[in-house]
Amino acid sequence: MELSLFFIVALRVPSPAFHVERGGGKPSPRRCDTISLNRLFGKDKETMLKKLLSLCAAALALAVNEGSFAADRGLTALKDDARKLRDSPLESLRVMPTVSEKEDYAEPHERLRATDVRGDYDSDAVFANFREVRGGRLKRRSLYRSSIPSSTERPRAPYADRLAREAGIRTVLNLANSPERLKKNMESPACRSPYYRMLWRGGGVIARALPAAPEHAAFRAGLAEELRFMTKRPAPYLIHCAEGKDRAGFVSFLLAALLDASLDELKNDYGQSFVNYYHLKRGEPRYVMHVDDGIESFCRTVAWAPQEPLRRAAERYLRGIGLTAVEIETLKRRLAQDG
Repeated sequence: MELSLFFIVALRVPSPAFHVERGGGKPSPRRCDTISLNRLFGKDKETMLKKLLSLCAAALALAVNEGSFAADRGLTALKDDARKLRDSPLESLRVMPTVSEKEDYAEPHERLRATDVRGDYDSDAVFANFREVRGGRLKRRSLYRSSIPSSTERPRAPYADRLAREAGIRTVLNLANSPERLKKNMESPACRSPYYRMLWRGGGVIARALPAAPEHAAFRAGLAEELRFMTKRPAPYLIHCAEGKDRAGFVSFLLAALLDASLDELKNDYGQSFVNYYHLKRGEPRYVMHVDDGIESFCRTVAWAPQEPLRRAAERYLRGIGLTAVEIETLKRRLAQDG
């Protein structure tokens, strides 16, 4: 995962004509207000950013983000799932920041660390972040999630593959690879996932390289394709991205909520990835912070209002990405205990 540095225009911009939205890149545990660059600058982002910086005495905040912040916010694009930036409109822009006023130190934020060493983990399932998704009316042994089994490089892949075979997985939603990349991996001599390759050859795998931003149009469009594929295929289902934590976490959240999983059940499932990967203890401050942040983000993405059932918000999100009422009911039927 690469470390990306980007300058984000902060709240203190004197013109009321600019739309300011809450959230942004979330550079620290303390949320900040940022201008939505994608909406503000339109097509010629570099020219407009130069004008903005020259016309107003804007304060700058340096956002240090893990992952593809620019791509997720529409400032650039990704080369497939290789997570490499291309067509960057801001790469030639030089900014010389000066500090006008010293403020307090930022809140300390300890980076969570995982290893690729099997011996550092209690079991193959913990190492591969492989587990059944449970909650609400979900049928037992119908829905699973994991880290990526299709990689030719990641050490967790063969473990995830073997666990998928033992669970009898028949349909896979791959949120990490493009079809071209998956084909290359499956045909490579370095492929260590024979069961996954068998499913792929039999038409049981759909792959779309989705950005790690569920609110992004590309994510929504790709997810709609994957879920339509799911309505036509038998269970058990496996959902995976790279780590099986965020993209797979959101889709697992969405489908479990659709089947009436409670907020506590959804938090428990999402939080298990932090227990598995980072050895966090349930209830400790770091666990609570990361799980609460993640679930709050998922709830915002589906526009959940606390006074309504989560199922209703999940259905609304699915309709919003283009699924029909018949397709949504088919998903429910395939996943429900009484389906």
